[in-house]
Amino acid sequence: MGNFLYLDCFSGVSGDMFLSSLLDLGISPSLFISEIKKISIPFEIEIEKVQKQNISATQVKIREEEHYHHRPARELIRIIQESPFPPSIKEKAQEIVWKIAEVEAKIHGADPQEIYLHEVGGADTLVDVIGVLMALHMLGIEEIRSSPIPTGHGWVETAHGRLPIPAPATLELLRGIPVYSGEIEGELTTPTGAALVSSLSESFGDLPPCQIEKVGYGAGEKDYPHPNVLRAIMGKRESRLKEEKNLMIETNIDDMSPQVVEYLTEKLFQAGALDVFITPIFMKKQRPAFQLSVIAPPFLKSKIEEIILKETTTLGVREYQVDKYFLPREEIEILTPWGKVRGKLSYWGEMVKITPEYEDCKKIAAQEKIPLLQVIQEAQREGEKIAEGKCF
Repeated sequence: MGNFLYLDCFSGVSGDMFLSSLLDLGISPSLFISEIKKISIPFEIEIEKVQKQNISATQVKIREEEHYHHRPARELIRIIQESPFPPSIKEKAQEIVWKIAEVEAKIHGADPQEIYLHEVGGADTLVDVIGVLMALHMLGIEEIRSSPIPTGHGWVETAHGRLPIPAPATLELLRGIPVYSGEIEGELTTPTGAALVSSLSESFGDLPPCQIEKVGYGAGEKDYPHPNVLRAIMGKRESRLKEEKNLMIETNIDDMSPQVVEYLTEKLFQAGALDVFITPIFMKKQRPAFQLSVIAPPFLKSKIEEIILKETTTLGVREYQVDKYFLPREEIEILTPWGKVRGKLSYWGEMVKITPEYEDCKKIAAQEKIPLLQVIQEAQREGEKIAEGKCF
């Protein structure tokens, strides 16, 4: 069983709330401060206990001189690159900061390298991003899930003027994630919070079955009629199967040429469908027909339905939710006597499966004029060597 974290975002999520909730799970404040102060910019940090509507929570406060607050994205990336943190933390931190920069650049029509990150350009953002990654490492978290995200509503004053809530950057960063406005007038979820949760959480929904071990509360800056905290639930998960919720969209067709199916399938995959397949069936009066089945993420529902209704003769579709459970996996690169082959390494306890990429093996077999099966078997053998010594 691995350490599992569930983010209960009933009051939204910001970078400081995320970090505070993790520290509240039992990380030594002095140890954390000694590590986070390795960031090469001047700032002051305080970690204290506060009360939010009678709930005791941890609150992190970062102070920096005003003229340092606004930095271009390239400078934040440079600071991360030159920091002494482990490569895995630095790489993920750069990815998250660059994600924010790309969104801001898209909104303002600027170059991501040159865009100035006003509200998220200070030490507090770097401390939030690097601090969250460092705290997750300290806690040994292997899996993160989150509740749907409330954004709040109304208006917020920013360096770019008065903007609607959720702010444009927050909205972009939450694409494909279940969100709702809620009843609170105010900014519940910030761009940094949205970037962190969208980058780190594997799925969004109810708390899955787990053994709860600790609960942490991270305080937000503002006060609302409800406790303005992010609740972090840490525990163990019996199963290491990954879970994903998708839609199955289907229709039966008996009056269309099968020649169209290839074109239709290609369009559906290009739109983001996870799987498309055809099942021969018999309809009324034993008329030969086929059933079109498409598995897709819920947010692609309208797009998939539009393609089916435009590109086929059907007059309607049916849909239902399907739960997908699959083995954890990682991408690997396998070195064979004939060249490199991409592959997947999946595992369940001590059981390991190596799946070489078919197209890579096929290309080598054609170029080297050797049996395809020989290439696949060799790639599997070399892949097993990579898996040796890994702890699952």
